Amino acid sequence: MRVVLAPLLLAACAFAAWRWGAAIGGLLLGLPLISGPVSVVLLVQYGSRFAESAARATLFGLLATGTFCVCYALSSRRSPWWLSLAISYTAYIAVAWGMSLVSLTVATAAGLVLLALAVFGASLGAPEPCGPSPKPGLGALALRMIIASVIVAGVSGGAGLLGAEVSGLLAPLPVLLAFGVAYAHQHQGRDAARGLLRGALAGSAGGVAFFATIGLLLGAVVPGVAYSAALAAALLGGAVAMRLQQAALAERAIERAARRANRSPRIRLLRMRSLHSRLLRPAFTLLLRG
Repeated sequence: MRVVLAPLLLAACAFAAWRWGAAIGGLLLGLPLISGPVSVVLLVQYGSRFAESAARATLFGLLATGTFCVCYALSSRRSPWWLSLAISYTAYIAVAWGMSLVSLTVATAAGLVLLALAVFGASLGAPEPCGPSPKPGLGALALRMIIASVIVAGVSGGAGLLGAEVSGLLAPLPVLLAFGVAYAHQHQGRDAARGLLRGALAGSAGGVAFFATIGLLLGAVVPGVAYSAALAAALLGGAVAMRLQQAALAERAIERAARRANRSPRIRLLRMRSLHSRLLRPAFTLLLRG
C-alpha cells in the first residue's frame, strides 16, 4: 500500500489534467490521494485511536493546504514559480504550527475548515476555463510517483516518533500539488496555475468530508465501515465541488459571450436604431403635429 496506492492515484490525476484540463486535475489533487492511504497505514500500524487523532489533525492540515493555495495564487501575480513556492510553503508551515496549538472537536474543526476553504476559494475570483495540461513526460511522472511513495512511507514510518498530531498535520503536505502548480505556472502561465489551485481548493472539501467521517466513526464502528463511509463522503464532496465548479464556469462563459455580443458593431447598430425608434421618431412626430 505504501509503495503502490498513492503513485497510482497520482498518475490518474496527471492523466485527468492532461485529458480534461487543469481545473479537473487540481480538483482530484485536492482529494485525499496521499493523506487517505497514510491514514489507512496508521490504522494498521498503530490502531484506531491513533488514526482517529491523526484524522482530527489532518483537518487542520487541510486548512494549511488551503493557505498554501491562496498564497501561491496571490504571489504568482508578480513572482516566478520558485519564489511563489517558497512563500506558500512558509505560509503552510506557519498555519500548521499555529493549528497544532488548537484543540477542537472533529465537527467544529470540519466546519471551521470548510468555511475557511470557501473564503479562500472566493478570494481567487471567478473561475476561468483552463485548457488541457501538457502531457507529462514519463520521467517527470515517475519522479512524482516516487515522491508520493516516499511521503506515504516517511509519514507513516515516522509516526511512532512524531506522534498522531504531527503525522496528521504532515499527511496533506502539498508536495504533489506543488509539482503540478509549478509545472502549470512555468509552462502555461499563472492563469493555468490559478485554475489548478482553484480546483484543489474545491477538491479539498472531499478531503474534509473524508477525515471528518473518520474522526466521527472510527472507534464507534468497524474500521472497514468507517473507511468505506469516508470514501463515499469524499467522492460525494468531490462530485458536488466539481458540479459547482462546472456551473460557475458555464456562467462565466455566458457572461463572456454576452460581453462580446455587447461589443459587436451589429449589436451597437441595432441598439442605435432602437434608441432612434423610441426617442427620435416620437419627438419628430410630435414636432410635425405641433
